[in-house]
Amino acid sequence: MSEITFAIGDIVTLKSHPLAFEESGEMDVYINQIPPFMCIKEIHHEKKKLLFSKEKSKAKIASNTKYLCTYFNQHRMVFEEKYIFQDFLIPLKQIIFHNKNEDQQNDHVKLTDETIKYNKAEYEFGKRVFFKTFKLEKRKKFKSAGYDSKSTTKTTMTHTTPAFILSGFKTNENTIKFHEKSGELQSVYAKELYKVIWYNAYQEKFSEEYLPSEFLTDNKEIYQK
Repeated sequence: MSEITFAIGDIVTLKSHPLAFEESGEMDVYINQIPPFMCIKEIHHEKKKLLFSKEKSKAKIASNTKYLCTYFNQHRMVFEEKYIFQDFLIPLKQIIFHNKNEDQQNDHVKLTDETIKYNKAEYEFGKRVFFKTFKLEKRKKFKSAGYDSKSTTKTTMTHTTPAFILSGFKTNENTIKFHEKSGELQSVYAKELYKVIWYNAYQEKFSEEYLPSEFLTDNKEIYQK
């Protein structure tokens, strides 16, 4: 399925993310207008969709491939999900982060490369783990950072997750699916789900959720400067 670009656990964001087009890696935008970095939770490929407008034949309005993407809502302190067409997304490798040390040696590891190499955390009850976008969201840099007067955002660290504790494990009830007639791939899901627990300051309680194991890492680099 050459049309499917991303895999379960891949980090993506919208093409409109400022770090996709601001060459210096320093953003000059309203903070609350920055889309989150997200992880691919599910993959869905359907060929029966109406791809082009009935009013204009060359006006594309949909895609055969869409992904269920997961990100962290820092205000509500919960994970959010959204189905997004493949055409709207770019991979992490196309993102540029600002590096104040322009004379770094050639062996300097870029944050995007470091993140892509993070290991999936092995399950261990009580282990501390991190959502793979943790360091990415903390490393945003701004030329100037404005706040929308109607926004509740008061920090540049939007969509940053807390650390989590592993508290449960289960096999995903959803399994890979193929079209009955064509035999082509239809849906892909994570095989293993880890339950994590964290303190939800917004609701003043502890929250728990099952996430694909591919979302979580225990690499020390993720919290080291």
